[in-house]
Amino acid sequence: MRARRFKTQHDIDRYVAQGYGQGVGADYKPWLRVQDVPSRGRSRKVHGLKTGRVHHVLSDLEYAYLVALEFSERVTDIREQFPLLPLAPAQDFARQRGIRYPLYAQTTVPFVMTTDFVVTVRADDGSVCEFARTVRYSDELASGRQLLRTLEKLELERTWWLHREVDWQIVTEQSVEPATARNLIWLRGGAQIERALQSDDLRSQFAESLGEAGTHDRTLSALLRTVSYRLRLPYLDAVKLFKYLVWHKVLLVDLKRPILLTSQAPEIRIAPASSAPVKRAA
Repeated sequence: MRARRFKTQHDIDRYVAQGYGQGVGADYKPWLRVQDVPSRGRSRKVHGLKTGRVHHVLSDLEYAYLVALEFSERVTDIREQFPLLPLAPAQDFARQRGIRYPLYAQTTVPFVMTTDFVVTVRADDGSVCEFARTVRYSDELASGRQLLRTLEKLELERTWWLHREVDWQIVTEQSVEPATARNLIWLRGGAQIERALQSDDLRSQFAESLGEAGTHDRTLSALLRTVSYRLRLPYLDAVKLFKYLVWHKVLLVDLKRPILLTSQAPEIRIAPASSAPVKRAA
């Protein structure tokens, strides 16, 4: 699909009428898509595990944060590239503070600012709330010619959310622990597996075999090969099942330590049956 143009107010009004930046869950349409803007790193379209729709993330850091949100049991909805509409609150604040409100390049059309993620969470008591997060690499917030302008735009964004009494914060790569991010991205590849691998009997046998085999002085790959041999399970299926059970918190490991097939197997604990949140595929 081609990039959309943002040159006139008619363009903006048309995109609003088409539902961009609106909806929830599977029906949400991000204001910006991968093809609409240049990105830093690898922009990508990602099939959402929670929403069931395609997410548009514009940097590696956004992707890492998206995966962390998907891993959280409390998160129920994720809306990325969320437009700060209507514009009036941010424009009014800009006038009050003497900040030049941004315009689309080579136009006089007010820019529709966006927040990278608006997240819906459910608390233990069942209540639901939202928070907003802007994702920035730390060097974008370092001293330089563009820093003042960057801070001005962030202040407009902060004020827009303050006006709505929604918690807003900035996430940098320092907020996302590198080893945890790499582990979650690897584990996410097994978050959805074939129904045949999800049986209660197989899960129980797999966990029991892991415990019997032990993790001392062997690589994770060697451990999974031992388990796959005992269960007469293809090795690659054992890897998938390991990822699946860790992602769904049936198996508990220290995610702050690198998890690699070629490194020593991590210490593995089995979650109490009542706390394991895994759900079978429909």
